[in-house]
Amino acid sequence: MERHYSDLVIEVTRRCNQVCKDFCMRGPQQNLDVSYDDIDLFLDIKRNYYKRVYLLFFTGGEPTLNPDAIHYCIDKIINEQLPIYSVGLFTNGLIYSDSIVNDFNRYNDYYQNVILPISSQACAMPKKGSYITFSNDHYHLSMSQEVIRLYQENGYGINFDYTGDRSIEKDNLLNSGYSKQGRKLSSNDNCIRMYGDSVLDSIYLTAKGNLSCYSDGSYELIDCFSEDYPVSQYTLEQFCLANVSKSSKDYEDSGKKRLVFFKKR
Repeated sequence: MERHYSDLVIEVTRRCNQVCKDFCMRGPQQNLDVSYDDIDLFLDIKRNYYKRVYLLFFTGGEPTLNPDAIHYCIDKIINEQLPIYSVGLFTNGLIYSDSIVNDFNRYNDYYQNVILPISSQACAMPKKGSYITFSNDHYHLSMSQEVIRLYQENGYGINFDYTGDRSIEKDNLLNSGYSKQGRKLSSNDNCIRMYGDSVLDSIYLTAKGNLSCYSDGSYELIDCFSEDYPVSQYTLEQFCLANVSKSSKDYEDSGKKRLVFFKKR
């Protein structure tokens, strides 16, 4: 069965150029990068039978430390004409990567010429193309204004935004659900919600080559959830069906329109 996926996430590296004081969602960095073989399995359209991916997101670690993996993915999208409707990444704003800018610019050309013509009729998702989000909070070092300027000057069609607010007190961030080892888990974290042929939740490829539907916490927690699901043994469909949420039936029975697809936890 062909599936529509809300977003696929690739942990391109567990390396980082910072050691954040008091807080790190991931925990201590690791000298580990994702393999190209695992990327191939994750994005193989024939193997995974996906009809549409609304977002392919690159995370880490600090993803700008592994621009080659991002370049490999963008090449794959363009050369194989993959139906990926947006690409993006988070960065701490300390490293300017000309390679990433060039790749996101190339994706924007692909988005304009290939994706937009089909998405305007097939998808109600906001049209963004590529985007870069800068982390802006007390835990990260202040972003480099020169780095941000270079991104904005050289990235045509790239959307830029910020997450966090340096004016918020640390305690407020911690009380909102985050801690040194990532946010607290709920019973819904280790499951996949599906609605018809749509997968509502993220599917996360770890740098170790495992699949997870939990991506907001520490490497320790992510590895605990994902160790039984190597991407070499599970397709996206198999992984979703193995972890489908009981609440998926509620979506099927609700009679709601596809707007339910955009509802996040």
